[in-house]
Amino acid sequence: MSFTADQLWNLLPAHLRTRDAELANPDGPDTSGDWRSGPLRELVEVLAEQVAVLEENLDQLYDNHFVETASPWALPYIGDLLGIRGLPVGGMRRSPRAEVGHTVAYRRRKGTAPMLELLARDITGWPARAVEFFERLAATQHLNHLRPHCRSFASLRSANKLEFIGTPFEGVMRTVEVRRIARGHGRWNIPNIGLFLWRLGAYPRTDSALVPVGELRSGDPASPRRFRFHPFGMDAPLFSRPETEDDFTNLAEPINVPLPISRRRLAEDIATGQVKARSLYSPGLSLGLEKWVSSQGIQSYVPIPREDVIVCDLSDATDLNGDAVWNHENKPAGDQVALDPALGRVVFGQVPVDGVNHPPRATFSLGFGFDLGGGEYGRAGSFEADVPSVVVVPYDASAALSEDSVALALNSLGPTEAIGIEITDSGRYEETLPDLIANGAPKGVRAADGCCPVVVLKPSGTKPAWTIQGDADGSVSINGLNMVWTRDLVSPMPALHVTGTLGAFKLRHCTLGPERFWDKTHPGKSTEAPKAHLKIDADRIQVTIENCILPPVRVGSSGVRLTLRNCIIDAGAEDAFALSNLDGDGPAGSWTLENCTVIGRAELDTLELASNCVFFGDAVVVTRRQEGCVRFSWLPKNGATRTPRRYRCLPSSGQDMADIRPHFTSLAFGNPAYGQLSGRCPAAIRTGADDGAEMGAFHDVFQPQRMAHLQARLAEYLRFGLEASVFNAS
Repeated sequence: MSFTADQLWNLLPAHLRTRDAELANPDGPDTSGDWRSGPLRELVEVLAEQVAVLEENLDQLYDNHFVETASPWALPYIGDLLGIRGLPVGGMRRSPRAEVGHTVAYRRRKGTAPMLELLARDITGWPARAVEFFERLAATQHLNHLRPHCRSFASLRSANKLEFIGTPFEGVMRTVEVRRIARGHGRWNIPNIGLFLWRLGAYPRTDSALVPVGELRSGDPASPRRFRFHPFGMDAPLFSRPETEDDFTNLAEPINVPLPISRRRLAEDIATGQVKARSLYSPGLSLGLEKWVSSQGIQSYVPIPREDVIVCDLSDATDLNGDAVWNHENKPAGDQVALDPALGRVVFGQVPVDGVNHPPRATFSLGFGFDLGGGEYGRAGSFEADVPSVVVVPYDASAALSEDSVALALNSLGPTEAIGIEITDSGRYEETLPDLIANGAPKGVRAADGCCPVVVLKPSGTKPAWTIQGDADGSVSINGLNMVWTRDLVSPMPALHVTGTLGAFKLRHCTLGPERFWDKTHPGKSTEAPKAHLKIDADRIQVTIENCILPPVRVGSSGVRLTLRNCIIDAGAEDAFALSNLDGDGPAGSWTLENCTVIGRAELDTLELASNCVFFGDAVVVTRRQEGCVRFSWLPKNGATRTPRRYRCLPSSGQDMADIRPHFTSLAFGNPAYGQLSGRCPAAIRTGADDGAEMGAFHDVFQPQRMAHLQARLAEYLRFGLEASVFNAS
């Protein structure tokens, strides 16, 4: 039974209620007819609040009896009743709810491959595939026990099946391998079972504008027909969005895991698959294209039917005149479209109608390993509470089809109002933005939760692409934007400039895209110096940057205090300056870095704290070394590196630098595995953080803890005589 303040009040004797009203209202009600609450009424309201708290607590105690509704703190106690040992606690943000809830099902199906696959998925949270390697051994067969699918020779008739060789879904047979699988080497043997995990996820982009290769000109027949999917205009493979398995008695199939979409797979699915909502070309690929139609009274985006899509190889080539072209770019004609999912490229048979104001758009997914740099993942918890209202973009009918929607909204903000703007789609805004001024009040620019817009910053003359300023009582927060700049931004012009006497600046879940610093043919070598950077020269400003991907950061004075968490700062080369003063050649700023990967040289005035970081540059130089601390971090080992006191940092004295140098899966921005530590990275770095996680920007993935917990639980559910190991499929 619930007791409200009115119910408790009505339980009191009438004369007490009347007396309380007379004491509080000696002259009767006010002009609006309302009665003021007396002291007894106020006491009853306080009691009602405490009764509500008690009722909520009682309800939660009842809910804690069930794993589906129990509080996170109660799950280990329920697991203890089931005899589960070693449930993760503390830093890992994943809840063991699924693991506890499925324990009885695990034990009923102990030792089966689907059960081991479900266990791996529940513990790690990553899509998994279990492989019984003895099923893939080529062996002499008895005529009474034939296995027709186990053929010693691979069939070359199906190119689609051959694409899966070397993956968990391959169907070819192997000869016996005698190395032990427990050490991660041998696989194909009778007692071996492998669990493959996909660390990279498919991050969706909904109704994202395609990026033209060249300048779009409305009504010009020479306007480009070539486009790229990636919002920063670079080549990147498209990923399939995994579908949840409804039947846990079967093993995962390619449709259930996030895989790069191959050309053959897409062509086959377009030919045989059924069209779903939004005209997606395959039930499992979640890929669709739309174009603007303005004819016969229709003015809207319409899906491009699958019959008009030609899947082909659009890689770079050279024509007879020596000009750079794309393979098969002249193959589509009329309404046809050529699509290459492996490179994220598309060519239209004819110039899109009104491609300037209404460029073609697509729904697709890109691969990445963590909620970093903005995306259509949940970010509502990071919104600023001190920005009470927002102006929605497009914010009126006149701006709905305008390319200056964000600029118009910024111009509508008064400099002394506590107000911000919110972008409610994943569109592309190529605009010259006015200065954002915050005088005595907070301002904010954010993408709505579940949206990932791209803002192309266009410089105006010699001014920076976007200037943010204000007074000491003002603050500015930017959340969820992908910002890239046009090619006419020249060095040393900053792409984002924070200046004036602004009191606070907050940047969360944003990407200030590096401009193709890394040459794919020569990884680790810079093709050119960075053309843009983040410039902060406001005096004594407090800067907070979280879950962002940034170009070099230039700081104006030592009074600037910066706090960075879960960030990648990419200068493009180990000898380029990633953190420095405005000139990019000396120290400045007071820094706190937690769980960050810094690619390039860092020169700082004060390093108050560096924790769980990887400084992948030729040196880290700190001027004031009497204060501050560097802990659980990797630092370049050379004579130029000078830092405050260190605690359990790498490389430590007596160790060879070559043995503990970080190895990344990729340092090419745009690669799905960008910034991710590879499996060849020494274990001292992969488990070197203060809580046993990996150093760097992907610390909060807690990969070592997930893998260790899975390995510990496997021993309980394996059949006698079997061995298992865990492999990273991505």
